[in-house]
Amino acid sequence: MKKKLKISLFIFAALIVVLACLVLSGPKHFPYSVADAEADSLLASEIVDMISDSVVDENGDIPEIAEISIPPEHVNALLRIAAYRLNLELKDDGIECALGWDNAAVKAAASCPLPLSLAVVFRGSAAPLIENGVIHIPVSGFRAGLLPLPGSLLARDITEKDIKDENLKLAFDAVHHLSVAPDGGVKLGVYPAKISSLIRILVTEE
Repeated sequence: MKKKLKISLFIFAALIVVLACLVLSGPKHFPYSVADAEADSLLASEIVDMISDSVVDENGDIPEIAEISIPPEHVNALLRIAAYRLNLELKDDGIECALGWDNAAVKAAASCPLPLSLAVVFRGSAAPLIENGVIHIPVSGFRAGLLPLPGSLLARDITEKDIKDENLKLAFDAVHHLSVAPDGGVKLGVYPAKISSLIRILVTEE
């Protein structure tokens, strides 16, 4: 009986060690240089121009819903800027994150600190969709360190009532739909009358 107990304890301890090796690592840093910031800001300003130009169609009329196609590199720039702003807010907590756009999906990573100079680095991807006033976020490739986790842990649907920041709420209210474009970028439909709220979010700087 004691022998079986020792074997069971050994197996349990071994599993804990393996699990720790899979999940834990040192803190991960995601550098963002001045050159990166300048390049991304330039692309973000081009998106503002795209949105502004979409308010009037080729006939000089204001459409009910303006359609905009945002190239992949521009979407990537927006996400990198968003990650930079988020890192400023999370700096005191020691959390550092990265966002990007690759293969028609958001790629996200977050390094969460633990005692003893350890951290858990979470990674995942999602191809968000906005329709009928709902943001759908299906998550795939979610893992903690090297340990795969079900994407359903993070996948969710977000409505306007879930958004607490007033500026973000106004920007969301300006969007009719959002989906992945054939070129791997983003296809965006906005209400021209509410477009200023969306542009305000894009040009805001920390």
